[in-house]
Amino acid sequence: MTYPLMSVAIPAYNHSAFIEACLASVCAQTYPELELVLIDDGSRDDTFAKAEAFLARHPDRFRRVVLKRQENQGVSATSNACIEACQGEWVHLLGSDDILYPDKAMTIHQAIASWNCPELALVHADVDYVDETGRTVTRKRQPARPAPGPDFHAYRWLFAGKHYVFNPTITLRRDAILAVGGFDKTLPLEDLDCWLRLSTRYAVARVPEVLAGYRKHPGNASRKRLKMLGAQFQTYAKFLSRHPGLIEAGDLRRHFRQNLRRVWRRMKTHRPALLPKVAWDALCSWGRTPAAQDYAYYAEKLKEGQGGQ
Repeated sequence: MTYPLMSVAIPAYNHSAFIEACLASVCAQTYPELELVLIDDGSRDDTFAKAEAFLARHPDRFRRVVLKRQENQGVSATSNACIEACQGEWVHLLGSDDILYPDKAMTIHQAIASWNCPELALVHADVDYVDETGRTVTRKRQPARPAPGPDFHAYRWLFAGKHYVFNPTITLRRDAILAVGGFDKTLPLEDLDCWLRLSTRYAVARVPEVLAGYRKHPGNASRKRLKMLGAQFQTYAKFLSRHPGLIEAGDLRRHFRQNLRRVWRRMKTHRPALLPKVAWDALCSWGRTPAAQDYAYYAEKLKEGQGGQ
């Protein structure tokens, strides 16, 4: 059987402790026709040296290898550069601290073929959480997952935060992500913004299988909660400014109130003087549909409230 080339793109940064496990998981893929593009974003540790040595020990695994290092430009710019350097139609974008399970690429390939959906641009699946040693972390509460198969309105649940796209599982159609401009280098929450932009123009599909391990460790950016909440408000503001009316008014009001509750919890400690404004806006949202500028206001206040974080 002839398999089309699929790409694995790894924007790497300061993951010396994990890069070999990451690359080993890519080498272990049952899908035979892979290329690897790894760009080190100016790591201050020996991530690049370890990647280079590992790949030297596996010279015949990939049809093509691109291994580069650059001065630090950030995850968005490096992810964009990785995707642009790929030659496969579909790109598995993988964090340098995460791992793929052996059938990930093959399962995604088979799902894409079975759906036969030309409008498809993003495929995702389910994950295990793993710790620094690679052991699976048991979660107290399992997140709800979207229905399997292609979805032409995924922006609804992406915006609402109802479900997640687990980044180690994603596979992107290269021409589609380039067509929407890739990741926005000006935003701290580049992934949600990108998935939202893709989902307004293309289909997003879920494979209901656990296909990757998402590494949980103290260095994860997602643990900086106040910063991430502000980034979410900034992303929502951008989406609403570009797509007014796409989210139904009732859903938008509920979404705004839910997120104001999160602001209240965070600002009780960091900026208690803001709480009357939060309460007033939550009350008003029962009769007034919030707009992009309302989300932008709280994005700015949350940024100011980060203080010593």
